[in-house]
Amino acid sequence: MRYLIISGIVGSLIAALGWLAWHADQEDSPPPPPIAAKPAPNQAAPGKHWLNRFYPSDENAPLLATAADLPAAESMAEARINGEPRTPPILRSESRSEAATPLELADHSAYQQYETRQNLRELAAFSKAVPAQLQQLQDDIRRGKAAGIAPELIAKQERKVAELAALRQQLLASHPEINPEK
Repeated sequence: MRYLIISGIVGSLIAALGWLAWHADQEDSPPPPPIAAKPAPNQAAPGKHWLNRFYPSDENAPLLATAADLPAAESMAEARINGEPRTPPILRSESRSEAATPLELADHSAYQQYETRQNLRELAAFSKAVPAQLQQLQDDIRRGKAAGIAPELIAKQERKVAELAALRQQLLASHPEINPEK
């Protein structure tokens, strides 16, 4: 125990002496030259508010700046007003599901019929999409076999294809009204 305390004190003294020697070398070197403050390239003129550039008027012509030149607050203000050019366009879905009418919302049995129609529409969409998905999966299996993928992985995918086809057949058998071929 005594050894640990003594070694700790000696280590601290060595570290302090090393720091003092390093600090003494730093004092001998000349001080670094003073750094003059330079205005930012897109800094507004003194006396003008930085937001004025985003609200053009007769005495305040708009300034053009790229996003890299703008500080974050200015960039956000510009995006709020003019929109963000990197944002992808919003595309509306072509098939809008019908909303429940106020009459259906008020009557329990009418709302159950509405739910049934919605569920059948969803099942029909699934049934319609399965053949294309099956074809894609079978193409993937053929490419996997050609590429030398492990047989157990190929068999796993083949089971998935068979299960998906069986699920579609079961769905069409239980709901013949959604069969697109009839």
